[in-house]
Amino acid sequence: MSGYTYGEQVPIEECGLCGGHARAEFCDVGVGMVQIEPFHCLDCGAELNPLVNGEYLPGWVLPAPPSSRGERVTGYYITSKGTPLEMTFDDDHDAFNRRAGTSTSELLWRGWIRITLLEGYAIDLPQFMSTKARRTLGRVLKTIEAESEMGDPYVRMQGEDFGSEMPRPSIMSLVSRLPTERVAVTPAERSPA
Repeated sequence: MSGYTYGEQVPIEECGLCGGHARAEFCDVGVGMVQIEPFHCLDCGAELNPLVNGEYLPGWVLPAPPSSRGERVTGYYITSKGTPLEMTFDDDHDAFNRRAGTSTSELLWRGWIRITLLEGYAIDLPQFMSTKARRTLGRVLKTIEAESEMGDPYVRMQGEDFGSEMPRPSIMSLVSRLPTERVAVTPAERSPA
């Protein structure tokens, strides 16, 4: 665990598994900031030296998904590199965003996908999508269809006010037409809303 003093930049680590950016949560203790959670990779979900059963595991470790522990999955983030991150009642999208120091709009801007299964079935799609993220989205949608009777999801593209309900084949057709990389944007468009 580490920390930083007032006026310094918040530490960002490079993930040892995928090379993505990793952030940790820090707490103000009066004389500076102290790290209170392990660094968490925003691209693959790995954690640096996580505390498991009272012991720190060495190096970068991918956490076991909540579904393997019998928890109810209430949503997903699919990273731009195609890693699905399961959300639960206790660790939902908002809790992930707080822990990672980000927002859903910023993640969508970076090419992530958000799927919610709690108060309806909805998918927020980015303006571009990597090939790996497309394949993962197809697998996750098939899993959701097989495990629940949610019906067709409400799908909305980033930057649009409204979306529509779509069956899986229509969603996959839509994402197949998205560019695989972000198209050039102006500096004003660069900052997420």
